[in-house]
Amino acid sequence: MNFISSETSGNPPNKQIEYILNLFSFKKFKDAENETRKQIEKYPNSSVLFNILGAISANKNDLNDAIKNYEKSIKINNNYFQAYNNLGIAFHKSKKIDKAIINYKIAIDINQNFAEAYNNLGNAFVDLKNSKESLEYFKKAIKLKPDYAEAYNGLANANEKLGDKDTSLKYYQKAITIKPDYAEAYNNIGNLLNEMSRFDESMFNYKKSIQLNSDNEKLYNNLGNLLNNLGLFDEATEAYMTAIKIKPDYAKAYSNLLFNLIYKKNFDINFYLSQAKNFSINCKTIKKNININYKYDTKPKKLRIGFVTADFGNHPGGYFTLNLLKELKKKNLELIAYPTIERKDEFSHHFKKLFLKWTPIEKKNDEDVIKEVVDDKIHILIDSQGHSAQNRLPIFIYKPAPVQITWLGQGSTGIPEIDYFIGSKHLNPKHEDSHYVEQIYRLPEISQCFTPPDFNVLVKDLPAIKNNFITFGCINKLTKVNDDVIKLWSKILLSIPNSKIFLKNKDLDDSKTVSNIVEKFKKNNINKEKLIFEGKSSNRKELLDTYNKIDIALDPFPFQGNTTSIEAIWMGVPVIVLKGDRFIFHFGESINSNLKMNDWVAENKENYVLKAIKFSSNLKELSNIRTNLRSRALNSPVFNATSFGNYFDEMLWEIWRRLAKN
Repeated sequence: MNFISSETSGNPPNKQIEYILNLFSFKKFKDAENETRKQIEKYPNSSVLFNILGAISANKNDLNDAIKNYEKSIKINNNYFQAYNNLGIAFHKSKKIDKAIINYKIAIDINQNFAEAYNNLGNAFVDLKNSKESLEYFKKAIKLKPDYAEAYNGLANANEKLGDKDTSLKYYQKAITIKPDYAEAYNNIGNLLNEMSRFDESMFNYKKSIQLNSDNEKLYNNLGNLLNNLGLFDEATEAYMTAIKIKPDYAKAYSNLLFNLIYKKNFDINFYLSQAKNFSINCKTIKKNININYKYDTKPKKLRIGFVTADFGNHPGGYFTLNLLKELKKKNLELIAYPTIERKDEFSHHFKKLFLKWTPIEKKNDEDVIKEVVDDKIHILIDSQGHSAQNRLPIFIYKPAPVQITWLGQGSTGIPEIDYFIGSKHLNPKHEDSHYVEQIYRLPEISQCFTPPDFNVLVKDLPAIKNNFITFGCINKLTKVNDDVIKLWSKILLSIPNSKIFLKNKDLDDSKTVSNIVEKFKKNNINKEKLIFEGKSSNRKELLDTYNKIDIALDPFPFQGNTTSIEAIWMGVPVIVLKGDRFIFHFGESINSNLKMNDWVAENKENYVLKAIKFSSNLKELSNIRTNLRSRALNSPVFNATSFGNYFDEMLWEIWRRLAKN
């Protein structure tokens, strides 16, 4: 924050202002506020005092009050460039970035040598996803202030967004050279190295950032993400819980924690639900009471359905959504999109034309989104993410639509204001109803329908015919490949002479990760010659073609494959799955049951091994399955969008009729 402390007309003496600023700098905010208000009684036309009061309100996260005080300060002194800058920061934090930019620019117009405003302007353009334009502002800030570590950090961030990771890393390192105790820059280096699969270096930088700033919840959240990705689930839980302890309303850490818990072999549904409910209780983002005055048509000829998701694009959520939306567009429905991020990829262009209205909400705060949903007269609002990244679940806590549904998530949201969890008899057996705060609505066959790729990849001959050995494979996230999974797969490899296993994931570009997996298999008497590793593919088509190297796919557990299993099947590769005991442990059973391939569902681990031995021993039958599996899948509920669309439409109207009866 910036303040003027000159003894100008209307302001208290410098000594008094310095006293207040000292209280502020030592985080004695209540004392600082009391003293500031006391001085305002004496100096009601002090621009400096209202600027300080704005900073105190901003520190309490009362951004509306901060904005009011900054505006009072500017009204008294319209040349007060520091107050314009601070007002810009408050608007920026309120996700009103256009207003933030206006005020940063006014501050610069008044003082063209104001480096901080250039830096803030650069950050604003990064947040607007205009990183290219942001570069000139960061460079201007550095020209004015060559040792400006924060501007180097911003410049690094912009380059990272533009995909230039090497340049980004160089600027982050410059920032910590200038400012060795710069915790945020160490954290950003950790994020970048994590993305580059340089996990040991990433861990070092996260821990360094925490050492420098142990009260920053974001640092623990990011460390938790890395630990979870490395399969260190208990350590990740501890990191997330620390983040939440520091900031009890930290929605992102709660969502990451809930995702973390479902990976665990010793999953505790009661602990999961307790944390999910804590999310609902603690993560309200609006600090005042808001009254929802619904505007929807009570006797609609068409239902207005809102979809809130980050996944309208090249993402598993997009694959499960696209063909359904095409079918729903034909129904007596009006579809409204609330994308939480705007994806711009080779798949995203399919979506926008399917909606009556397309309203991006990434840069809107929750209160504005709630108003938008109410004004759009939405009958049923659908969360299509659960607790995955970029969700906007806190919006649902305020019930902006009379009926709310969660679909495509990973388990209960913990939000009682969400009325229904969309599932099926396979994914949601009745004896597991207590796993949810929502009411389960079971669709008749499957709870999600996959959109086949809009390009062709040939299914080639069974690899074993040419190789003279069976290749098992898994293209799931390595996070799912825990020690129990490796132990079971090792039993299969030991039971089938000359067999090998093919693992593919971007994390396998990291040599340390490869070494760790090799060591885990070695402990189970599997030597390196039986292991085939492959890293990241350049595109989805190349990824799918990888299945032509695999004879039989092995599903991990407890967090089973979903997209990966369906893509394997589309490529003619059958999947052996294990019957499970909770939602994410039922994915494989659901897919194979809907393919009428129940014989590929193992009742237990021993049966899993026996099935691998049985199926791999008959190459003729395996080759026959490979030839016909895509056709079989495309004619099954797994891909039949017409049938699924009918069921989904019937469900929406049935749910609406239930509300109308009450």
